[in-house]
Amino acid sequence: MRRMLTTIAVSGAVLALPATAAFAQTPHTYSANLTQANDSGASGTVMIELDGTTADISIDGNNFFDGFPHAIHFHGEPGGDNVCGPLNPGDAGFDEADEDGDGILSVVEGVPSYGGVALSLTTEGDTSPDSALAVDRFPTSGTLDYRRTIELPQEVADNLSTLHVVVHATDLNGSGEIGDQGTPSSLDPELDIEATAPAACGQITAMAAGGVATGAGGTATADNGASAALAGAAGLGVLGAVALRRRNGELS
Repeated sequence: MRRMLTTIAVSGAVLALPATAAFAQTPHTYSANLTQANDSGASGTVMIELDGTTADISIDGNNFFDGFPHAIHFHGEPGGDNVCGPLNPGDAGFDEADEDGDGILSVVEGVPSYGGVALSLTTEGDTSPDSALAVDRFPTSGTLDYRRTIELPQEVADNLSTLHVVVHATDLNGSGEIGDQGTPSSLDPELDIEATAPAACGQITAMAAGGVATGAGGTATADNGASAALAGAAGLGVLGAVALRRRNGELS
């Protein structure tokens, strides 16, 4: 009798293993809904198919400024508490985030919420935070029809659901140009804020079978790896230089 009970118990455990393993399996499909920042009017969707550390990334967007480099990054401290944060005037907490009170969320003002650069979504070549300023390798289309397969650092692949997609550069004053807002960039007082300001942000979430979102990031904290974040954000200052060069007719 004891042998029979032991056999039944072992058999039950073996039968339970596939279901348990399937339940614990990490989702391999991720998505993000891009919503406007700084009242840009921009929006979009991000899809990420992850196989190990290899990510097939596609971004489709609308109402981004056409013809100017849009730096796109995965932002956040992998595994940390990162959020898009208050992005537009009128959002709860925006006045606190807008430290200088100019009604614009600058790159530096957004860092405590969405974190520093974890990955640069360039169109070719290097994708590390070192390429955060590679303005010649970012999309310029207003629809952000972006498609690329990227090898992710293991830490990024393991923590995608704690990161965010942020798109930079927006025409803040509706003039039809980027670089003539008249407000200095938070990265360099000689640069215009339009070239570096966030245009949209979206939290990356894991998708279970059937396309149901299963994960989300936490609440922003005051110290979210700010030193590293500011270092990553500082590279975006080059975008402002491109804006000035465009205005001076130095770029076609």
